[in-house]
Amino acid sequence: MKKLKTVDLFAGAGGLSLGFLKTGWFDIKVAVEYDKHAAKTYAENHEGVEILQKDASTIFFKQEIEDKHGKIDVVIGGPPCQGFSNANRQKSNLISGNNQLVQQYVRALEELNPTAFVLENVKTLESSKHFFFVATDNAEEVQILRIPTKKEKVALCSGEKAMALVAEVIRHKDPIDKFRMAEEGYAVLCTLLKFSRTEKRAIKYVEKQKEKLQKLLENWDNFHHDFWNQGWEFFYHDTKEIVREFANEGQNYLDYFDRLKTLVEVEQAFERVYELKENHIDFEVQFSESRIYATVETFTIKDYLEHKFAELGYETKKAILNAADFGVPQTRERFIMIGIKKECIEENEIKLPTPIFEEKDYFTVRDAIENLENMETSIHISAPPVVASFASGSKLATLLNNKDLIANHVVTDTGDDAMERFKALGQGENFHKLDKSLKTTYSLPERTQNTIYLRLRYDKPSGTVLNVRKSMWIHPMLDRALSIREAARLQSFPDSFVFHGSKNSQYQQVGNAVPPLLGQAIAECLLEQLGFRSYSSLLEDFGINECAFEDVLFVKTGDTIAI
Repeated sequence: MKKLKTVDLFAGAGGLSLGFLKTGWFDIKVAVEYDKHAAKTYAENHEGVEILQKDASTIFFKQEIEDKHGKIDVVIGGPPCQGFSNANRQKSNLISGNNQLVQQYVRALEELNPTAFVLENVKTLESSKHFFFVATDNAEEVQILRIPTKKEKVALCSGEKAMALVAEVIRHKDPIDKFRMAEEGYAVLCTLLKFSRTEKRAIKYVEKQKEKLQKLLENWDNFHHDFWNQGWEFFYHDTKEIVREFANEGQNYLDYFDRLKTLVEVEQAFERVYELKENHIDFEVQFSESRIYATVETFTIKDYLEHKFAELGYETKKAILNAADFGVPQTRERFIMIGIKKECIEENEIKLPTPIFEEKDYFTVRDAIENLENMETSIHISAPPVVASFASGSKLATLLNNKDLIANHVVTDTGDDAMERFKALGQGENFHKLDKSLKTTYSLPERTQNTIYLRLRYDKPSGTVLNVRKSMWIHPMLDRALSIREAARLQSFPDSFVFHGSKNSQYQQVGNAVPPLLGQAIAECLLEQLGFRSYSSLLEDFGINECAFEDVLFVKTGDTIAI
């Protein structure tokens, strides 16, 4: 029996692969994953799959994959993607390296030319904040594909004093990178400014950061090697004494804040101009009364994908899918696109998975993790698996509990402050429900996200699982953090799937993953359109519909998937 040779790009721990493998028809030959911990987790849970632990931009897909494994039928994966924001940018951040990974995914399709692909991504992928800059290396392709472009304004700086300084240096004949501040100094300045918006906060922050400030001041003279005039050099060195005075005596807050703000605004402008030039992006510097900005030409990722996939011969269908609709105990919305070669799909319209659960029937946190409630956790990732000592529980728990030994039932250690917060919060409550006396360790408590210190509700699906260690998610009934295994259950990973790496990496791997049940739904849908009947069925797995298995519904001819 011929299976569909498949490549998983940006595979992470392997949630999407797991869902595809469940169908019985996908032979995953290669998984590409740069992170060493996620790559190890993938390897340990997907025997026989070659792992390319490499930056995707360095891979020659045809030579390294096709020449070794033969013609690839299907490419799946979710390239990380980060939207652009004009606000609160720090060093080397203007052009997101993550966005460039979308182009690497497309390059893989160009080189491997599979019959079909699945692209998974953030639900905002098609919003205007996800875009590329027109640059020397892509201008010709943008023109040939007739991708629409538009002018975008990138703020360089604001503030009268900063604008005057930046205007002078931008007009300077020397390259702007000569005048940039060293990264470690700039990063500390940005942090100081962030926590100095009021005098009270500034005093409180510098009190806690004496050691960091002392190091900053000791290295101050080494952060700049060139100045474009003596006035700026004097301003910079004079600022050192003002920072020292405020750090030691808490005096002259207004001067301190004004100097920090000006320094950060000037350095931000330098960084942005430098980055635009380094990436060969054409831009024009313009001045208004309130700010200096660069005008650039951009095109959205949405338009790029549509035009590029059409050029490569794919018919596509896209939608935002909610993982909860497919049995995942979590309301996680993701962008999903299925593409199939036009000659294979012919006149048929591409389909996406149809939800199998209505909102009233969603599985809940209780369905997923209640039967782990009385099992002992550990704070050590080296702790051995725990023998399962519970009844299977809900249909979901029965499906996920496919192992007698429960691994990764490990939690983050809880300090005294965190434990006080845990005890003060009821189900569904978060950081903002805490008394002010329990928020004192946060410099900007009002800006804390609603997902921080969230105690889950047993009677609802969870929200989107990210890194629940960083978010400090709390067990619905117990005063402890959610374990890695519990987070994995919320993502619909079976207990037989074991995570590897550091504790934080394991939590991150879980949060980054595509829920396997969502992956399975997508795989079953794709198979049907390629002419195969899945060995698995989510409907059968949940006892919703009993289906007799047939090896093949029909066989395509004249294409790469005929058997």
